[in-house]
Amino acid sequence: MKIILVRHGEAENASPTISDSQRDLTDKGVSDIHKIGRFIKNSALSVKQVYYSPYRRTKHTAEILSEELKYGCQMLASDDLVAGKGCTDIISCLVNFTNSDTVLLVGHNPDITYFAAKLLGNSGAAENLIFQPGSTIAINVAREKFAHGQIIWAISPDNLGL
Repeated sequence: MKIILVRHGEAENASPTISDSQRDLTDKGVSDIHKIGRFIKNSALSVKQVYYSPYRRTKHTAEILSEELKYGCQMLASDDLVAGKGCTDIISCLVNFTNSDTVLLVGHNPDITYFAAKLLGNSGAAENLIFQPGSTIAINVAREKFAHGQIIWAISPDNLGL
């Protein structure tokens, strides 16, 4: 299966009046996610399902991506993608897809970095993966193992001129 991991776009700073889960995207974050959405749309991958952390910034990221992808299905919030949860529990949802399906997950760092390294079958790879806000990586991985996957792409919105 193909798993597209996206870190939420740049978010406003935390403050005493805004809880971490309520932080929204900055203007740059919105712009960057539109770039990433267009990049994914122009790829050969067709997203079958979108999951996102229920935080405001990840939901907003998923909404922008869905708009750019012309994704017509329901996006699903998943507590498995909440910041600090590690992302690996989402595998229980992913086993229901086929190896030809593509699933998009929107989450937080460092969880998404460690999950990408797990899917690649190399926990040390996390040190070499840079997940700036809005960055994406697509991994082809057998759903029977969820390990030893291959990178299809890894890109930051700053590298896109779209």
